[in-house]
Amino acid sequence: MRPDVRRCIQLLCYLFWGISSTVSAQDQGKADSLKLILISNDTLSPLPRMSTFAKIAAYSSSPNEVLLYADTLLKMATAHRHTSYIIEALQSKGVAYRLMGNLQKSLESLFSSANLAIEKGEHKRLTTGYLEIANTYIANNDLKNALLYNNKAVKLIRQHGNKEQLAINLLNTGYSYYSLNKLDSALLLYNEAEPIFEAIGLKIGKAYAVGNKALVYWKQGYYNEARQGLLLAIEMLDPLGDQFGMADYHNQLGKLYAEQNNIKEAILHTRKAFDMAEALDLKEQMRDASLLLSRLYHTKKDYPRAFDYQSRYIVYKDSIENSGTTKQLANLRTEFEVSLKEKEIALLEKRQLLNRIYIVIAGFFLVLAVLMLLYFRQRFLNARLMAQNDRKTHDEKIRQLLNTQETRALQAMVQGQENERKRLARELHNHFGSLLATIKVNMNAIDETAIANYSTLSRLIDQACNDIRNLSHSLNVGIADNFGLVPALMELTTHLQQANGLKVEFSAAMCAQQMGAENEIIIYRIVQELVSNVLKHAQATRLSILLTCFDEENLVNIMVQDNGKGFDAEQKATSGMGISSLKEMITDLQGEIRFDSNPASGTTVNIDLPITPITLN
Repeated sequence: MRPDVRRCIQLLCYLFWGISSTVSAQDQGKADSLKLILISNDTLSPLPRMSTFAKIAAYSSSPNEVLLYADTLLKMATAHRHTSYIIEALQSKGVAYRLMGNLQKSLESLFSSANLAIEKGEHKRLTTGYLEIANTYIANNDLKNALLYNNKAVKLIRQHGNKEQLAINLLNTGYSYYSLNKLDSALLLYNEAEPIFEAIGLKIGKAYAVGNKALVYWKQGYYNEARQGLLLAIEMLDPLGDQFGMADYHNQLGKLYAEQNNIKEAILHTRKAFDMAEALDLKEQMRDASLLLSRLYHTKKDYPRAFDYQSRYIVYKDSIENSGTTKQLANLRTEFEVSLKEKEIALLEKRQLLNRIYIVIAGFFLVLAVLMLLYFRQRFLNARLMAQNDRKTHDEKIRQLLNTQETRALQAMVQGQENERKRLARELHNHFGSLLATIKVNMNAIDETAIANYSTLSRLIDQACNDIRNLSHSLNVGIADNFGLVPALMELTTHLQQANGLKVEFSAAMCAQQMGAENEIIIYRIVQELVSNVLKHAQATRLSILLTCFDEENLVNIMVQDNGKGFDAEQKATSGMGISSLKEMITDLQGEIRFDSNPASGTTVNIDLPITPITLN
């Protein structure tokens, strides 16, 4: 590649990376700060973490580090199916491979990102992908393909991008046309870019557009326009402090004046280019300026200076082109010095060989002993673990058996209590009820005037009849054989409203599978005891009973709520089953009971009672 073309590449890449707002410039300080954030904060959610990985890959100046974080981002974005970050990770990998000199892998990653961006309609990231593909082709000196993808990027930017991005890429695409000697196309794009730079106030962009147009004019043979354009570009770059661009344009002016045999002006601008390049340590520009100055002074017959710059040219040329040779010489010298000691090393190696063999054998037996120790230790641990598991399984079976036996015993006890209640109710109704009825009939046959306290006796007999009937009904109230739990509870709530003037709400959502009689009796007696406690102690005006069955969990929830005066849940009741007895009963059934009581809102009792498959019909 010609030196002036290579300088143009450097110049345009500098412009693109230096002032483009769409590409993140390298900033190792920012990358290091972001890495510290990742280390200090390991609770970041996936999206902020992917954003941090993407920024580190963009800011890092180390190709290996860019590749590392791009790979990490790609894995995480793929796992979370985040397309935008997948595209960005592939682009960062392409840039990293290009910086490492692996242009084939660079293009593979960049084309993968571009295809995915096309599929998902990611226009902005597709533009960036096309530009990176063009940069990779430029790095490979393939200007035709670079121009193809520059044009694709420009087309997308016209549709979806901003003015600054458009102007910069017009300038880059114009350079590709210029390099391929398509001067009219290059000039067309430069003319389009210049007023855009002017409109957005990007002075450095306008300066490069003017300077590059001047190079086109020069190739077309318009020397005056070329000279004026280069001088104007230098004048515009001077207040911006862009020594790189000024040095390049001074060098071009020197060549232009030399072609026109204006030796004085040629020397003036070439010296300026040399001094600026020397200040920036731009060896390629110093080499080219030295060669031109040597020829210019030779034309003036100033042979000492011509010789001086010719010598400098040789030095810079050797410094640039022979750096690889210098490294090879250094390697050869190192190899020579090493070879002098090879014989001594060989003797030492023979002596050490036996020692190494002994060490290896000893190490082998040591490792074998450690492995055998670990093997038998693991077998012992496995045997002990199996014994512990067997013991736990045996204990669990015993516990389940005891729980089943306790549940059956409790159900038998409740059934016995229920039978005893019915027997007592029958005795009171059939015997004492009939006896009092007979007494009542005989009293009616006696003349009221024959007995002084006739009316009192009659009233007492009526009260005894009512008490016996109520007591019998109370003992016998429960779950009829043909009706079930819900009708029994509805009857209970109706009786409460009629007899006690209490406003009662009842709701039931039962299981699809009918419960056994033992469970229904237990649930009924629990509700009956809770209602009894409300009537005795709460002084409530409203009562709510809610019964809910959960088929999947084999669970019945009982909730009884009143608006009474509340109570201390830790105290023990003095009659009936009482809170302590109720808790004990629920615990024996592997259930759970909770109390929530305060004077402001009354009392809520919440019971979860499991129904095992054994108890289901």
